[in-house]
Amino acid sequence: MPVRTATAADLDDVLSLLAARDRAVLGEVEVRRSYLEHQLAQAKDSVVARQNGALSGYGSLDAEQNVALAAVDGAVADDLLGEIETRARGRGFGHVTCVAVPEDRIVWELLERSGYARERDIVRMWRSLDGDLPAPPWPDGVEVRSYDDRDGERVHALLDAAYAGWDPDNVELGHDDWLAFMTDHEDFDPSLWFLAERNGELVACALLWRPSDGSGWVKDIVVTEDERGRGLGRALLEHAFRAYRDRGAARVGLKVDTSNPTGAVRLYERTGFVVDRTYRIWSKPL
Repeated sequence: MPVRTATAADLDDVLSLLAARDRAVLGEVEVRRSYLEHQLAQAKDSVVARQNGALSGYGSLDAEQNVALAAVDGAVADDLLGEIETRARGRGFGHVTCVAVPEDRIVWELLERSGYARERDIVRMWRSLDGDLPAPPWPDGVEVRSYDDRDGERVHALLDAAYAGWDPDNVELGHDDWLAFMTDHEDFDPSLWFLAERNGELVACALLWRPSDGSGWVKDIVVTEDERGRGLGRALLEHAFRAYRDRGAARVGLKVDTSNPTGAVRLYERTGFVVDRTYRIWSKPL
């Protein structure tokens, strides 16, 4: 089946395909138009397949070597994945990863028969913002402020250092690519990126997306190793809860890798988050 590069003209059809997939396998729509617009604009390799003029599949490969797929049947999914893997090799990638849920039988079975290994799980968690929200218990000597454009390289370096220590699939992007991926879209709001400093040194951050449909989302929260155990991660979360409720959000969500060795899952549970879905990370060497 012919597979071609996706264009902005495919946006509405791709959005409809992904929304239908989400409803069928998840019971709710996760895809957001603003995110998809950004993905089509930024991803060097987004592809589509059509049958009799109708969109039958969509796939993408981002700079972090992550594959995303949606298709009406296994044959279409095979063609999309084959094209994406070819493009990944052409970009010099040594491996690719894909996140899937067992309810998406088309993608799950495709990965099983295509040489992908099941690595580990990610859980999605939500916390209601009802009731009293305690004041953040900031550690002594820590000052917190919002992000400005001069902070980009420091925040990028902080995240790379945090994830490189344990995430085998972490891919360090060039700064311009990272900045575009993180800030060049509607979900970015610099007032919701909270930076914690000690004596002028960046020691932690909580990067939040702009709330949508009454929900907030924690994109990243990291604390340097020498600052862990002092309550800084909890303080950043409780600061985030108040910021989101001030903006009208009723709940806040996040995703966390269950293999994260920093105790992140326990921290989120202690601050009121509850797991509602599990995703599997698959990987394949190229």
